[in-house]
Amino acid sequence: MSEVLVRNSANALLRVWFFLFKIMAAVFIVETLVMLLMQYPLSSLPDNKKTFLDGAFLLLFLSPILYFLVVRPLVQKNAEHAEFQADLEEAFFELNERKTFIESVLKNIQSGIIVTDPELRINLANEYALDFFARKGSELVGEKLDTVCPMIYDLIRTGTYAAEVSESGRQQRTVGYKRFDLKQADGLPAGHIITFIDISEVEKVRKEMRQKDRLATMGEVVARVAHEMRNPLFGITASSQILAMELPLTAEQKELMNSILVEGRRMNRLVDELLDCSKEMKLKKVPFDMVKAVRDSISFNEPLIMEKRLFLHKSFAEGEVTVTADQERIRQVLVNLLKNAVDAVSEGGSITIEMEGKDGKVLIRILDSGPGIPEKNLEKIFDIFYTTKKSGTGLGLAVSRKIIEAHDGTLVAGNGPGGAVFTITLPRGLSA
Repeated sequence: MSEVLVRNSANALLRVWFFLFKIMAAVFIVETLVMLLMQYPLSSLPDNKKTFLDGAFLLLFLSPILYFLVVRPLVQKNAEHAEFQADLEEAFFELNERKTFIESVLKNIQSGIIVTDPELRINLANEYALDFFARKGSELVGEKLDTVCPMIYDLIRTGTYAAEVSESGRQQRTVGYKRFDLKQADGLPAGHIITFIDISEVEKVRKEMRQKDRLATMGEVVARVAHEMRNPLFGITASSQILAMELPLTAEQKELMNSILVEGRRMNRLVDELLDCSKEMKLKKVPFDMVKAVRDSISFNEPLIMEKRLFLHKSFAEGEVTVTADQERIRQVLVNLLKNAVDAVSEGGSITIEMEGKDGKVLIRILDSGPGIPEKNLEKIFDIFYTTKKSGTGLGLAVSRKIIEAHDGTLVAGNGPGGAVFTITLPRGLSA
């Protein structure tokens, strides 16, 4: 099929040239006849005029040939050159637009892109990659990948195309990584395109979800165990009270019976706390003075404070600070946090309680002069059953945070200059 097309094209071109040749031949014959006819009347003219007219006739005779052989090709070539120049400018404009578009995409895309040669030397890196590695473009381009990010370098060397890995450095980060190989026209490797993104926040959310799933499962188990414990405990305490009232007991027997009652009540409180952790918090919100609630929690812990001869510093806002919340639940949190502070401080130490109201919120800080909380335990201490005390249940802080969060507030732990700091933030909520 292609041979037929070529042959037809060649024949058409020959016909065109043959037609042009016939035209030029006809013009040549006509001009020759005209010149011959003009020679007779011009023969009587002087030689100089005859020579001039001969030159003019010759130029007139040659003008069609000059047009077809010189002028017309030059005009066509100039037109083709102008058309080619216009096409070139249009192509350059489109190329520049595409280059600007690609640069804009690379600059604004929220993931890192690195292009390397076969020796894993960086040829291109977008803004995200530069920010990720805290480098400038002139510093990153040309460097070997193993000096910039050994983690990704090792993944490529092991033939890994996609992975999630932890990157250690100034801060621990989790990185999602993918790699695409570049090939030359002959199939040889031309380098790699590497994409990556910091998914530390995503990993944090995953861990929180897994933790919540574990806590939810644990909560179901705890609730069932607590319900099963409640009836036997009630029977033990009730029977102990009846026996203590009806039997003639010696002093030692009364002391033993009293310890049974005390431990029974303690176990009942433990069951209540377990149920608080496992079920939805029901609140009875009423307006009350937070300053008075804080003072009541201090009074409750005052015997322990006096026993250890602690210094108590108070910094309260003047007047009342009214909030709408479950008064008993908030008092429970304050008592528990203050008791923990007393337990953490050695004899003769100090505790500071600060409270202020601003921006529609109430902030309460409890600071102690104890040893503080290890950084790795700052979040763990709010986990159910996590405790560092020998006699602790690991429920107090878990229940406290749940109570505060049920009030749309926050309870966070930290370390100050002298020891641990617990900060409660509650909305004022002037309507129930």
